[in-house]
Amino acid sequence: MTTTLPLLLAYDGSLDARRALTWAADESLRTGVPLHVLAVNEVLSPTWGGVGGMVVVTEGYVLDSSALLEQAEKALADDGVTDVTTEQRTGAVVPELVQASASASVLVLGSHGHGAAGEALLGSVSQHLARHATCPVVVVRETRDSEARRIIVGIDGSQASSHALHYACDRAETTGETVVAIHGFRAHAPSTDVWAAAPRSVDTADRERLLAESVAGMREDHPDVRLEQEVLAVEPGRCLADASASASLVVVGSRGLGYFSGLLLGSVSQAVLHRATCPVMVVR
Repeated sequence: MTTTLPLLLAYDGSLDARRALTWAADESLRTGVPLHVLAVNEVLSPTWGGVGGMVVVTEGYVLDSSALLEQAEKALADDGVTDVTTEQRTGAVVPELVQASASASVLVLGSHGHGAAGEALLGSVSQHLARHATCPVVVVRETRDSEARRIIVGIDGSQASSHALHYACDRAETTGETVVAIHGFRAHAPSTDVWAAAPRSVDTADRERLLAESVAGMREDHPDVRLEQEVLAVEPGRCLADASASASLVVVGSRGLGYFSGLLLGSVSQAVLHRATCPVMVVR
């Protein structure tokens, strides 16, 4: 008997965490996959201070997330999600979530969250998890166009981008969204022909062939999905972030083809996480 791994929602009660909760609830209802909500109790370090010339040490303590989990359960129940489990862990947020991701189908979290020092920056949690979690990661933020019905997929010919396109097409089969496969590339400034005094044109034939080959199999496997393709002579991270303005979701691979064995798409996925204006899924 095959057991379906649950969606894993990282919840800290912040505004973006509540957006992530809504996204995860919709996904659970759409797919029938159970939802597991995890709150990590942060351990606050002791603090030092001076009072009347004396050194005072405030003992470290653990933040209890019980109230947050109750809040999440109520919100999910209101959304009609009943197949829910909750869990508290104590420790550093990132290692705990990486460990928990091994038992999840997808990890969902907000792009910003609360931490012991207040509002945490994106890079401190979601960027790290996108690199190291063992399952796909969805980083949720407010969508610029709430009516958007397009899933943007970054394609570079790698296995990771093929997985991204496969996920997008599977999703579109049930949602009716349009999948747009985009291959962006950095066009080096063409040198000028000193004899003709005219710039050399950028040849996109190989790029178009790569994208067409990447998409061909998906058209056969998903004949009912509307699948569009675009080749753009624009730096990949930038073109995907720009496309996100009219998208419901951007899907990218965690690694891809580049000059240094995958670092190129790795940097692209990080750039998209920083700049996109809709939820982003990073697959591996």
